[in-house]
Order: sequence, then structure tokens, then C-alpha cells
Amino acid sequence: RANGYEFIDVFFVNHHLERFTTTIHGHTRPFYFYIPAFIMLTFPWTFMIIPGLRRIFDRNDRILLWFAIVPIVFFSFAGSKLPGYILMSVPPFAMLCARAISDASSRAFRIAVYIEAGAMVFIGLAFGFFGDMLMVDPHVSGLKITALAFGMAVVLCGIATWMKPPVLFAFNALAMTALVLVATSFVLPRFETTDTMRPWPDVLKALMIPEEQTVFTYRPQRWMEYGLEYYRFNRTHDIWTPEELKTALNANGKLFFVSDDRALMALGTVPDIQVQIVKTVGNLSAFWIKTQPSAPSESQ
Repeated sequence: RANGYEFIDVFFVNHHLERFTTTIHGHTRPFYFYIPAFIMLTFPWTFMIIPGLRRIFDRNDRILLWFAIVPIVFFSFAGSKLPGYILMSVPPFAMLCARAISDASSRAFRIAVYIEAGAMVFIGLAFGFFGDMLMVDPHVSGLKITALAFGMAVVLCGIATWMKPPVLFAFNALAMTALVLVATSFVLPRFETTDTMRPWPDVLKALMIPEEQTVFTYRPQRWMEYGLEYYRFNRTHDIWTPEELKTALNANGKLFFVSDDRALMALGTVPDIQVQIVKTVGNLSAFWIKTQPSAPSESQ
């Protein structure tokens, strides 16, 4: 019976009621969060909603439209927001796009494809030249991203100008299939090392860090925080300010950290500590921190 009550409390109260009404899990997002999230989830078909909405809606179209809109509006009022909450809006949107693709070419269709081409130009410029400003590392040469995006934009402009909707369907389908294959074969394996905590259980074992020892992080990103908690079975502790760091050092004398390059730079401004890096994997490092010994006075 106790387990039954615990299940109700965790599954229904915590992960449903409290997630919707509070920010208990820290997923605070603005009210409009699901608008860009939906655009990303449905890209590159997003802009086909333009010709899709211009057609005369029958009863099935209206059902699909409500099926797509209601989850987005409903979860926009939630205290905690994650992109996966509106995944149920994607299938009806795909059906509406499919019905638009089957129609004849129109001015609305051409406008939609030109907008898609403009989006590809924007992606090429953003990730090709401003990746550092966006704090995004695509693990691929910026020039390659720009060349690919601009090439796709040129093809899309040709489709919008001279071709019919089924050609767009074939192009988008082939392009997305190729991009997924390239990403899963060449790009995502690089993220495995630099943007996940998956290598770190073996790294910590090689460094002879006992399983019961607490591993600290300094100003971690969310994926670092949750990933390390998972692999260390919650034997972790996050530190966010120099004051917290000093308190922890006073209590323990020496602390073992796993943090990224930005955290190391921030630690460089904290006075009276010594940082000893013992291992670096990608942009994450393992290091010891201890209190800086005070310099002997001149009288001594």
C-alpha cells in the first residue's frame, strides 16, 4: 500500500500536477516558448502551413487543426515546459502539410518555399559565422555548413519558381534523410565525447576515484548536472558561487571537480585556491581544488 501511495505521489502529483502548476523541476520557459519549439519540431515543413491554411477546410481539416493547436495552447500555460510536451501536435500538422502538398502549385506555395529558402540562408549564416556567439558547437566546419545551407536555398528557390509541390516533397524528404544519416554517422559520435557525460564513468574509474566519493561541479550546464548525477548515482554536488566553494573547502580541505572550460575560467577569478587538472576529455576537465597556502609574512 505504501508503494501505491508513493507511485500516486510521484507519478501523478509530482510529474503531472506539480509540473504543470509550478517550476519544481526548473524547466522555466516564457509563455511563447512552444512557438519556436514547434517550428523546430516541424522543420523543414513548417512553412507549408501557409498554403495549408489557404485551402478550403473540410471537417477533417478542422479536426486536424484543433488537434495541432490545443496541446500548444494548453501547455503554454504550464509552469514547466519541455519541447516533448507538444509532440502530439506534429502528426496532425504533418497530415495538413500532406494535403497541401497534393494541391496544385499556387502563390501561397511559392511564398512558403521562398521562406524555407530564407530560413536555410539564416541557418548557414548563423551556424557558419556566429556559432561562438550562439554558444553552439556543431562539431562541423562552419564553411561546410554555410555551403550546404546556401546550396539547399538555391535549389529551394528553383523549386519555388519553376516546379510543383511534389518536387518539394521529394527534395525535403531526400535532404532530411541525408542529413540524418550524416548526423548519426559522423556528427553525433563527436557529441558523445564533448556534450554528454557518458565517457566519464570510465574516466573516473581510471583516475581511481572511489564510487562513494562525491564529485563536485562548478556552475554546470543542465546536461552535465543530470548526466553526472545519473552515472554517479546522485553522489554529486553542484557549486554555484565562490562563497559556496570556500565553505565546501573549509569543510573538506580538498575537492574533486568535473566541469567545463567556462567554469574553469570562472574559477580562475576566485582568489586563494589552487586548481590541479588531472584529465581533459573534449571541453570537460577533471581537477582537484584546494585552498591556496598563505604566503609567509616578512617577519618570518
